[in-house]
Amino acid sequence: MADRRAILAGAATLILAGVVGWGLVVGEPSDRDRVEALGARIRCPVCQGESIVDSPTPYANDILGFVEEKVDEGWSDEQILDYLEARFEGIRLDPRFSGTTVLLWVLPAGVAIAGAWLAARRLIRRPEPVDG
Repeated sequence: MADRRAILAGAATLILAGVVGWGLVVGEPSDRDRVEALGARIRCPVCQGESIVDSPTPYANDILGFVEEKVDEGWSDEQILDYLEARFEGIRLDPRFSGTTVLLWVLPAGVAIAGAWLAARRLIRRPEPVDG
C-alpha cells in the first residue's frame, strides 16, 4: 500500500513540475497570441461551428480585426467576449460555466479522472498467486 502511494505521489510531483517548467519556458503571451487565442474561442457568425481564426470569410476577418484593436487598447478577454456576446447570440465556442452547461465542464474531467484511476489501478495491481 505504501509503495502505491509513493508511486502516485512521485507521478503527481513529476506532472506538477512539468507544468511549472512549461509555464516558465513559455512565459507571458504576446498580444498576437492573445488575439489568436480569443479568435479560437469566438464562433464565426457566418460559418457552421468554425472559429473566426479558421474562417476564410471577410466577416470573420473583420471581427478578428476588432479583437486585435481591442487587445491593443487594453481590453480584457472577458470585456471583448462580453461585448461580442451582447451583439451576437451564441458567439462563444466555449460556453460559460452555468447550471445548464455544468455537464459540459464536469463530465470530461470526471471521465479523465476515472480513466487515470483505472489505468493506475491496473498497472499497480500485484499478480495473484497461481494455485496448482
